[in-house]
Amino acid sequence: MNKSARKLSKEWILNKRHFFLTFLSETGFPNPKRIGERGPEFKYPESLIMFIAVLAVKLKIKSYVRIHKMSEEYWDVIADGFNLSPISERQLRDRLKKICHHPGKSAAFIFQIFPELKRSESDKCG
Repeated sequence: MNKSARKLSKEWILNKRHFFLTFLSETGFPNPKRIGERGPEFKYPESLIMFIAVLAVKLKIKSYVRIHKMSEEYWDVIADGFNLSPISERQLRDRLKKICHHPGKSAAFIFQIFPELKRSESDKCG
């Protein structure tokens, strides 16, 4: 991340991650295990990909490459307890597209769960 980019505190990430995972658990959010019925199993849980999207919105990141760099920078906190190596840029981009998160056009669930994150003009519908 460049010097002008905003930074997140590890405490903020852990706090929001706990809130996010609790919310998903209490609402019975299904965590898909694979791509389609016969596709390969996901190594990275859907909740982890969704949380990376939340952080990208918080930092107002506008490209998949920068989202990946941010995820690598904060991986130890983002993936705490999962015992996973950092996700590749291509796999992260594909998974973000699958949940309808595109830089500059964020997934709607983010603003429903975290209303304090402000939508940019490009995020707003029609």
